[in-house]
Amino acid sequence: MQQTQQLRQMAQRSAAAFLLAVLCVYPLYIDKFSNLGVVKFTGAATLCWAFCLWLGALAAVGARPHVGRLPWRSDPALWALGAVVGTGVLSTVTSLSPVMSLWGLGGYYGGCMMVLFTAASYLAVRAFAPQKLLNGLTFCVGITTALVTVLYVLNIFNIDLIGTYADTAVVERAQFFSTLGQKNFCSGFMAFALPLVFYAFLVARGVRHTVFYGIPAFFGALALAVVDADGLALGIGAAVLVLICQRIFTTRTLRRLAVIGMFFFADAGWMQYMRTHVYTQGGKPILASFGHYAQVGFAVCAAVWAVLFFALHGREIPLWKAGRVLAAVVVSLGVVLVVLANFLPGFPSLGQKLDDLLVFSDDWGTYRGTAWRISWSAWTAQPLWRKLVGVGPGMMHTAVAQWAGADITARMKTFYAAHNEYLELLLTGGVLSLAAWVWFVAAHLRKAAQNWLRPGVAPVTLALVSYLAHAAVSIRVSMIFPEIMLLFALLQVFCLPPEEDAVPAPAKGKKGSRAAEGSAQPGLIRIWAGPIVAAVVMMAACGAASRVVFGFLF
Repeated sequence: MQQTQQLRQMAQRSAAAFLLAVLCVYPLYIDKFSNLGVVKFTGAATLCWAFCLWLGALAAVGARPHVGRLPWRSDPALWALGAVVGTGVLSTVTSLSPVMSLWGLGGYYGGCMMVLFTAASYLAVRAFAPQKLLNGLTFCVGITTALVTVLYVLNIFNIDLIGTYADTAVVERAQFFSTLGQKNFCSGFMAFALPLVFYAFLVARGVRHTVFYGIPAFFGALALAVVDADGLALGIGAAVLVLICQRIFTTRTLRRLAVIGMFFFADAGWMQYMRTHVYTQGGKPILASFGHYAQVGFAVCAAVWAVLFFALHGREIPLWKAGRVLAAVVVSLGVVLVVLANFLPGFPSLGQKLDDLLVFSDDWGTYRGTAWRISWSAWTAQPLWRKLVGVGPGMMHTAVAQWAGADITARMKTFYAAHNEYLELLLTGGVLSLAAWVWFVAAHLRKAAQNWLRPGVAPVTLALVSYLAHAAVSIRVSMIFPEIMLLFALLQVFCLPPEEDAVPAPAKGKKGSRAAEGSAQPGLIRIWAGPIVAAVVMMAACGAASRVVFGFLF
């Protein structure tokens, strides 16, 4: 019994290191734009398989997860995971090119192999991840968020600290489109990282925790102001709408949101000044436009904070009912405006930025409209059985080329993904793969709604909601998808009732009891130092080993 307990604790520490490696260290693993995807994909695959094999070995020698971690017969999420894997394998076997679909060579790398290793990682984390890791994990994600944001800003100012791209013909663009400066990666990463970081700040109690989580929140607000991807605004907006509908939304939450608003307007105002007076590269996202109104926005947020802080004298008033009304109004207004702007002749202009957002065309979203149109047309042109099983993972470009034939344009040739995960899954995996993924997502969100008040459920759910909304205008890539699958697994862990490991009975008497209590609660450094070091070492080792293991892909 004691040996089993020790093996389980070792597996839990290993799972914690796995989460840190994928969520916090892997995003900093550098890739070159000239080889976009392969370095990230092979690094992630090696890292995930290594941890899965290690955790599998521990399970083989006696490590057992807690009861209820993997209830195959009663958990629809596990059945949905099996459907995701099964349909992915089926679409690969029947692909236009099974070998290319296995590795995703026709797109941004990943393919069926990414489905396999992320599914194995999901099971490993669900089996062994400890429940009491939210605070430390969130803080580490916050540190990574700050680092990625700073490096992105440096890339905007054309500053390369490590000289990685000195040998590139077009240094400026290659630097900007490196992994740490590439907007699709940063947008996808921030889509799930910022809800975790902001939520930790929203619920932080005490000066120490408020400062610890406030610093990453400041850099998170800077990311909103600089990352050149409007999909990030869509994701964060969806997470905010979900948040204000929950019973935890009170005047205290609104007060902290006002502080984040002050962070954002200060950062947006600074970036607007830099764009005006100092050279920068890259586009200007819709949120950055608020830099024109930075002073007014900062003043409004400060006034809201002051009124709530001084007028209520520490009292908390529930606002979730008003939040639900506001969310319904915002969603309804958005739907009405989109319908009117696209289908009502003579609908007046709402300004260049809003018109570009509301009116769909081939040019919408940096030509995403073109990608959507040709992806849909390529799917509708397939025979019935291809509509069901798809053309194969990563084969969007090939399918579009076959559909367009001699009529293919130079713009069409630039797309290797549909820039909409759901539409691309429909084309490459067919109706079956899309249905399996929707089932998988719905099973997890339903479980989260039933267990919203359990520790950890709310922030992870908001992170996933943000990513799922962001996915409507983005690409499923190996730079982001492994993190998302681990968050789905972590959500299931947090939804479970509290688990307690068996510990030795405390000695009799007050002194013995106090000693046992003190020894059972080690400091944060003692808890997290080992997993953090293991995460860094494993990422470095797996990154080097990936060049050998997957050398044939380079």
